[in-house]
Amino acid sequence: MKLLYLMPLLIWLVACATPELKDDSLEDVVNWQLYQKNQNLLQSWTIKGRLSVQTEYEGGQLDYGWAQHNETDYDIGLRAPMGAGTTIINGRKNGVTIKTSSGDEYFDTNADELIKRLNGWPLPVSGLQYWVKGIPSPAGGYEISEWSEMGLPRVMLQDGWRIEFRRYKDKAGNIFLSKLFINRLGDEEVDVRLLVRQWIKGTEVK
Repeated sequence: MKLLYLMPLLIWLVACATPELKDDSLEDVVNWQLYQKNQNLLQSWTIKGRLSVQTEYEGGQLDYGWAQHNETDYDIGLRAPMGAGTTIINGRKNGVTIKTSSGDEYFDTNADELIKRLNGWPLPVSGLQYWVKGIPSPAGGYEISEWSEMGLPRVMLQDGWRIEFRRYKDKAGNIFLSKLFINRLGDEEVDVRLLVRQWIKGTEVK
């Protein structure tokens, strides 16, 4: 069995319940083109919440903090439950470094490839940078297969992933995602659920 370098000592299995799709406090239909433009302009932000991952053989959940400084630079902290350890992912223009709670350090020019090499399964950090804002990554083509009644994407296909934008929230006139589910298409069984408890414009020191 491959070691989970990215998430040390994961304890809890991912819950299988599927909550209702809904948009919280959205009252007006959204202009999708304008929404994409505004979200693409937002390049410095911080999100905090809970991340769950389930593969065919393993699964668990942990708390995270993601500070996106600009288009290329970010810092992600992954904290396992019960004080089991913290993994830090530092992304920069020249590549990404992963530091585990055991003190090991790994570097690659591609974050997605590094995570797959360490864990044996993929986690699309490069795509999530855009999907958490409710928009497709500009790096590849995409298809929106389902729209919400408010004019926002509900289900999108991109880079071999099926992305479900589960819940939007309106915060002081700004629309943000608070729940995101992604599933790997094809033979690899990877289910990722991202709960966003806090959205902040600009970056915070973790």
